[in-house]
Amino acid sequence: MLLPMKTLSFSLLAALLAAGTAFAQDSTTVDWKTLATEFSEDAAAAQAKYQDKMLTVSGPVSAVAAGDMTVNNPSVAVTLSTPDGPGADVKCLFENEDFEPNTEIRVSDEGGNAQLIKRDSAGNITSSKPIFETGQQIVVTGSYLEFSAGDIVLRHCRLNGNSAE
Repeated sequence: MLLPMKTLSFSLLAALLAAGTAFAQDSTTVDWKTLATEFSEDAAAAQAKYQDKMLTVSGPVSAVAAGDMTVNNPSVAVTLSTPDGPGADVKCLFENEDFEPNTEIRVSDEGGNAQLIKRDSAGNITSSKPIFETGQQIVVTGSYLEFSAGDIVLRHCRLNGNSAE
């Protein structure tokens, strides 16, 4: 009786790993500055090009904010840009629903960095590690949501090469 459970668990794990790999492989890869330039030059064409697409975007973290309400559930917004950028910023929304149970991102009071927090079933913190910091270069995969108030908004974001999934 234990063997089928182990097989099922292994099969489930294999499927989840394959899904995570597909998440990044089925996306368009672009640097934040190239993406921002496209939206600055012709927002309508860029919106049509990226609508309903997964994007993998690389760039520097310029801001980290907690509780962004661009979407219905609270999220952490990580902005990719530089002061000399082409205008549009890339806002990457990391939504609570996308994390494994008992995992969350906690933004510092100053807003310049964030920690990935894991809790046990009683709610006690079991681990904490830095995940975002202003100035850090990151690669994020997310679903294009909209171009709003000068921001290119991606939702359901995942940090590539890290355990923020």
